[in-house]
Amino acid sequence: MPAKPKCYLTTPIYYTNGLPHIGHTYSTIVCDTIRRYKRMRGYDVVMTTGTDEHGVNVERAAKKAGVPESEFVAKMAAEWKALWDELGIPSDEFIRTTDLKHAHTVQWLFKLCRENGFVYPGHYTGQYCIYDNAYVDVKPGENCPDCGRPTETVTEANYFFKLPHVGSLGHSRSRRRAARFLRLVRRAHRVSERRGWPQL
Repeated sequence: MPAKPKCYLTTPIYYTNGLPHIGHTYSTIVCDTIRRYKRMRGYDVVMTTGTDEHGVNVERAAKKAGVPESEFVAKMAAEWKALWDELGIPSDEFIRTTDLKHAHTVQWLFKLCRENGFVYPGHYTGQYCIYDNAYVDVKPGENCPDCGRPTETVTEANYFFKLPHVGSLGHSRSRRRAARFLRLVRRAHRVSERRGWPQL
């Protein structure tokens, strides 16, 4: 019997600075609908969802609630899981960015990218909306175009992905670079599976 075709689906990972709302529910229901359709078509489907438990907004929400961040995000993650269970949308894996498994996987992939020249350190300065947890394209002193609240000028050290290094997949040299990157990830993933962690 031939192997089933595979399909991997993921929702966004949701910020734990507040309770779920209709927008979160919408994207999760869409993902679940696709999963159910693919399964009916004979696919081996894996669907993940989870919570992003880092960031200024999460820190502020925990402080406002008067509890330690770890306690706050654990409570929020439980709320998110309970909602999906109540709606009959079980995930194959619920990922929390504070989980050790997640941290190991991210560190492993970042190290792989850095060692192969796909990321580089640098600085980024821009207008940041802490309410939307995003940089926005406005001048200093202007409000966020999405929520209308004030923005802050933020400069931070970051690592950047060398997109021009991988480039447009339409260019043969760029396609080779992208293929090389994917081969490295797959090879390293197979090695990590033999070691038992991190699993992707």
